[in-house]
Amino acid sequence: MGKIKSVLIGAAALCCPFLAGTSSAVGDAVRSAAYYSTGAFTSVDVGNIHGDNANKGDTSEDNSGGTVSKPVITSTSTGNSSIISSPLTSTVTGSAENQPPAVSDEPVIDEPPQKLGKVITLNRPESTDDTDYSAFTDNDGKIYRYNFGKSKSTEYITLSSGAQVRNCTEMTNAELSEAAKNIPSFGELDSEQPSVLIYHTHTSESFLPYGDSFDADYPLRSGDPAKNMTAVGDAICDSLSKRGIGVVHDCMVYDSPMFTGAYYRSADGMLEILERYPSIKIVLDIHRDGITNADGSLDAPVAEIDGKNAAQFMIISGCDDGEMDMPDYMENFKLACLLQNCAEEAYPDLARAVLFDYRNYNQSLSTGALLIEVGSHGNSLDEALYTGELLGNVIADALERGE
Repeated sequence: MGKIKSVLIGAAALCCPFLAGTSSAVGDAVRSAAYYSTGAFTSVDVGNIHGDNANKGDTSEDNSGGTVSKPVITSTSTGNSSIISSPLTSTVTGSAENQPPAVSDEPVIDEPPQKLGKVITLNRPESTDDTDYSAFTDNDGKIYRYNFGKSKSTEYITLSSGAQVRNCTEMTNAELSEAAKNIPSFGELDSEQPSVLIYHTHTSESFLPYGDSFDADYPLRSGDPAKNMTAVGDAICDSLSKRGIGVVHDCMVYDSPMFTGAYYRSADGMLEILERYPSIKIVLDIHRDGITNADGSLDAPVAEIDGKNAAQFMIISGCDDGEMDMPDYMENFKLACLLQNCAEEAYPDLARAVLFDYRNYNQSLSTGALLIEVGSHGNSLDEALYTGELLGNVIADALERGE
């Protein structure tokens, strides 16, 4: 008789909307008591469920229950917070509509969050730009946004991905095509040790506001790291970090107050950083281009990626004409081709053709050194920042391919 009474009490609890409300913690507790009273299971350990178990930094808490009669806590990361769910497992029998959702016998295993790569920021200046940019509203010329597509000229070679290299040297296209097949070897990557150095010889280069025209007096250099190449470097570093790649970002302003001699100063800074962090494998000097047409109009190279305009980028890889002391320049060229292929595969047409020419740009100081132009002065900062995000992924892809 007592058993029948327990079953009736349990059934009543399950049927009562007030007591068995699925969204109520009280309902959960009452249902659990009801199940217990019917003898459906012998014990329920609800435990401590806190709302402050959001992942912090690189650590996460494992809150999984130890038995099938214990709530299983799973944590799904959503940015800086976590969504906590706690399905109650049981072995209750009866009609399907009165049973809690079936739970798999497989153990619940939380995937660990991606370990962030360490970002080391050096020499970041305080903002010194007090320019009133709203004062520049004259319409002195047009800005043309379009994609610098593929060329059929014999000056260009096409890589395995379909991306191109513009050969402005006396080396044959056949020699370069063969060299491009070789992928640099980077060895094992460590998120705690930097693999990439991002710096800016022309740090204060900046961008125009988004538009179809420009004011010729608008300042195209800025001392504000939120407006110049430092901001683009920040976007690259953030993207690399999310991929687990360690990076050093040198924010030293090498082109101000004096523009002349910037490459000598940035070379000194680059060598000092390479000596301090020998784990660095790739050294990228991030600039923006300046493309002005004969009629005074500006070109803003863009590629549409996932519905948004990104500024096209261009890699410059130097070649030694016998006077530049660059005996290992072909190692830099191989890296340029790897990055170019990774970019084309991930984001078609984001990269303009690699420029292979008799230039140095501090590339004699490392076998992983290149210069990258992100957009032009006709592009907007937003377009350049988006490219920085994408470029970080491209660099990460290249490092993983050569790991």
